[in-house]
Amino acid sequence: MDLNKIKRFLITFFATAAGSGLTPKAPGTAGTVVGLLLVYGLQSLSFTTRFVLFVLLFIVGWWASLEWSKIKNQKDAQTIVIDEVLGYWLTLILLEFFWGEVFTFNVRLTFAFFAFRLFDILKPPPIRQLDRWGKHFEIGPLQSLGVIVDDLLAGVYAAGLMAIVHYWITK
Repeated sequence: MDLNKIKRFLITFFATAAGSGLTPKAPGTAGTVVGLLLVYGLQSLSFTTRFVLFVLLFIVGWWASLEWSKIKNQKDAQTIVIDEVLGYWLTLILLEFFWGEVFTFNVRLTFAFFAFRLFDILKPPPIRQLDRWGKHFEIGPLQSLGVIVDDLLAGVYAAGLMAIVHYWITK
């Protein structure tokens, strides 16, 4: 058993969100699809369990993005899409925690997908600034954190947009 091969597999699996980041076109969207599938698969678990899994995936994703950056010698490789998985998932966690079960489950998953992608692509302030902040560091823990935090903020924006739309249409 070669531990280096196992480590490399785990780094690749998590950093690229099960290989979705290796798609030649729209790897961020492909990573978000993996996030959608993950959330869908975990829907029967309690909120607390899903939240703990989110935190664990954040920690593993941070490590994997750092290691992937070292392997590729790139600060924010397009193939790193664990940040999209985490950002999308955070959208739904925040929505449920603060506003409950707004929209039906499938509408919530779909709306969150498009809202998150919108903010991830447009990067309104301060998301763009956070994205640039992470690129100022040499490859390391802060740079790896920078890869993730802009997508987490896009998830916060997406949850806020969904809450506003829900309030507006149910008012």
